[in-house]
Amino acid sequence: MKKGTFSSAAVSMAMAVVTAAAAGVMMCACGGPKSVAKAEGEVEVSVPCGDYHTDKEFFRGSGSGQSKDLNTAREKARMAANTELAGSISVVIKGTAERYVNDAGQSPADYGETFETMTRQVINQELSNLSVACNKTMQTRDKMFKVYMAMEVKKDEVFATLERAAANTKKLETIYDREKFRKVYNEEMESMAKDRQAGK
Repeated sequence: MKKGTFSSAAVSMAMAVVTAAAAGVMMCACGGPKSVAKAEGEVEVSVPCGDYHTDKEFFRGSGSGQSKDLNTAREKARMAANTELAGSISVVIKGTAERYVNDAGQSPADYGETFETMTRQVINQELSNLSVACNKTMQTRDKMFKVYMAMEVKKDEVFATLERAAANTKKLETIYDREKFRKVYNEEMESMAKDRQAGK
């Protein structure tokens, strides 16, 4: 798998929409899987690279992009995939932070700004260190390029970046315990993986 490059401008764009993406992830997780009956004449469509979801070991995101220019189509697809992936990272870090601080007998509200800063640091670094998990290029009848892409990063790489950020945050000095923090992180990761598997 090749490492994906990501320009500083694209990083800024991804960071601008990651809050909305995270909100979308949380909203999607609020209901259970729903059975949808196909209407007569409907055909199920398999989307290239669409089966790459966050699991217990990897954060993943997929997306597509279309343009008359192949490089532009690729960049659009990468941007969409990275935004989805960044949203998942944000949700897991938020859940980890709130649970950990609460378990430590503190008020999560008192640490909101601290963890927002840490989340931005982690996402900013990890978006520059992603691997391409899937990459499919199609050309339409009207000569437009359509690119489907999935990006991924190991959960352990994200945790290592998060751990460094936490260890260097003065406000967390008195309550930070690496093993306890990692345990909560892994539980949040497993919870998200189950939601993805269930189609939430």
